[in-house]
Amino acid sequence: MTSPSTPLPTSDQVTDYYSALGPLLRMAWGDNLHFGYWEGVSDRSSPQEATDRFTDVLTDRLGVEAGCRVLDAGCGIGSPAVRVASLTGAEVWGVTISQQQVDQAVELAERAGLSGRVRFALRDAMDTGYEDGSFDAVLAFESIVHMDRPRALREWKRVLKPGGRIVLTDTFPLDGAARRPGDTVGDVASMATLEEYPRLLADAGLEPVELTDVTEHTKFTFTRVLDGILRCRKDFEREHGMTVEEVLDAMKPAHPQASQSAGFGAPPQVGCLIAVARKPASADAGPR
Repeated sequence: MTSPSTPLPTSDQVTDYYSALGPLLRMAWGDNLHFGYWEGVSDRSSPQEATDRFTDVLTDRLGVEAGCRVLDAGCGIGSPAVRVASLTGAEVWGVTISQQQVDQAVELAERAGLSGRVRFALRDAMDTGYEDGSFDAVLAFESIVHMDRPRALREWKRVLKPGGRIVLTDTFPLDGAARRPGDTVGDVASMATLEEYPRLLADAGLEPVELTDVTEHTKFTFTRVLDGILRCRKDFEREHGMTVEEVLDAMKPAHPQASQSAGFGAPPQVGCLIAVARKPASADAGPR
């Protein structure tokens, strides 16, 4: 778990990271800025198909329907929020610390004809400002890697209705050693270990429902992102007037591990988990 003395990435660091990487990643990977989910090594699904499949895997766990309200905590450019709303009929409220992402997400919802049911706001997912018990479920798609996990989980529990669910994905180191922001200067992400998660959830006053290692389904992501970068690099450089190497150089101070992978080195040894937790039915149960 992140200790109080561990330096967390600032909002500006995280925003700058996605401002630098975002245009390249969208061209190489699509609008879903998260892992893909493949059925196996022979599954040649496109990045769009694989990332949508992962969204669907999480949507099934949210347990929401029309009339429910979902918080997408760290919503990126809004593609999962739009898909969740489309699949379930629920309202989805996305928050992000990037105004650029808010603008892109609003545009995406408008194009999908869902701007009445999908809203986006410039807010901190660790301190949303929403009232207690505002949401039936919380979705956090890899966004927790940029946050203080205990603080984020407590906030998401606070805004949940009693009995509501948090469904999140997170990365974890396959060598079992936790990575903290500050282990590498300027790093914008951290990784808890798989073994830490039950305690993280319990300390936030949440009831664990599921903890699943899905690395076998997501492990192809880094090499296929690289394939996408190689395919689009000439188009990207022509359209944006800068080389892929310049983008990667800009990323290095913010996220050395990711830039190493995208910089055509060996893929990082990163696993992926799904965690599902429930707010106790008694609104007063557990820590706040």
